[in-house]
Amino acid sequence: MDMDKIATGMWVDSSEGPGRVLAVDKRDEMVLVEGLHEEQWAVPASTVNQDPQLHPGCDKYY
Repeated sequence: MDMDKIATGMWVDSSEGPGRVLAVDKRDEMVLVEGLHEEQWAVPASTVNQDPQLHPGCDKYY
């Protein structure tokens, strides 16, 4: 995903699973993501995808 489109607080799907963006490191093109169970991981921005149908606490798509 383009670094300019990634924002803190947005819900994304990453290579490690779905989660909320905690921080964006534009210099290293990395994103810190917090998963649904409060686990955290850093992933390359290229592996992050915004999913407008991803809703926290809900397993259904609209």
